[in-house]
Amino acid sequence: MKTWMSTKSYGTAIAGLLALGMIIVSGGASPAANATATIAYQPMTDGGLTAGLPFEAWIVFGDTNPTVPGYALPAGASIRITFPPAFIPESGAMQGVVLLYGWPQNAIDVPFSFAKDPADPRTMVITLKGPIALRGPAQPGLKAIHLRTDERNPAAGDYPIKIELLNAGSSSGTLEAVAHISPERVPNIAQFNQLHNGRDEDWQHLQPGQMARLPVDLLITRSDAPRATLVLARRSDGGLNVVADGKPIGTIESRGVPLTLVPQPFGPGFARLGIVSFEIHAGSTVGMAEIEAKLDGGTSTTLHVIVEH
Repeated sequence: MKTWMSTKSYGTAIAGLLALGMIIVSGGASPAANATATIAYQPMTDGGLTAGLPFEAWIVFGDTNPTVPGYALPAGASIRITFPPAFIPESGAMQGVVLLYGWPQNAIDVPFSFAKDPADPRTMVITLKGPIALRGPAQPGLKAIHLRTDERNPAAGDYPIKIELLNAGSSSGTLEAVAHISPERVPNIAQFNQLHNGRDEDWQHLQPGQMARLPVDLLITRSDAPRATLVLARRSDGGLNVVADGKPIGTIESRGVPLTLVPQPFGPGFARLGIVSFEIHAGSTVGMAEIEAKLDGGTSTTLHVIVEH
């Protein structure tokens, strides 16, 4: 069995995270912010939740805001992830896990083991060999898991996945998240953080009239479409169009307090790899804003901006 595991050097992808299912936690006294789990598209693939293809997705816990603590887990804690019988294990497929603070390109640097339960081939077991601590917004605890398994996705439909936290103190308990399996690949747009050494581009704080410290970069994956040069085109209403070889394929728009979105050009290499980038400029009004990027017939991702004095 081929397996890969998480280290701080692992470069995983977005999360702009399209939420795909949510059930409330039962069991232990888990923090309220972590009392839900969702299954989300893994940023670098458009087929991880497609019928007949290997399962690869993110499990996202609670609130993506980094000021909201995630799970603090002791060494020895285990996370058991159990798939329903409709998922068919296949020997020899690549498997792996990355533990995340909640955004791409920044794995949690804690050793752990990852293996199947010998008594149940549909259950994956992650066991921590070191603790995951809460260290403020830069390291807010466990908030997501990037999981790839040797399960082959079943026919299109909704399937519950059980997530158990064991030997985890007050965080011990059971959650259930729903995997929405699609009949075909779904064009995917996701927050990527590739251009800024894994620093989180979501939930940025700006003063009125200020430009955000980090431009946003998004990854667009369309396996069923020819490789194209992607650019962002400004619209008269202040929004942006995502354009592939001259053809609009999606939009980026803000809502809430006024923002100005400015496309950031860079070399054709990144554009041909599916990466687009834009700057965020705050207006004069304080408050909350959201930026939604979405592809026609595909996924969407939402970024959050706080404008404050």
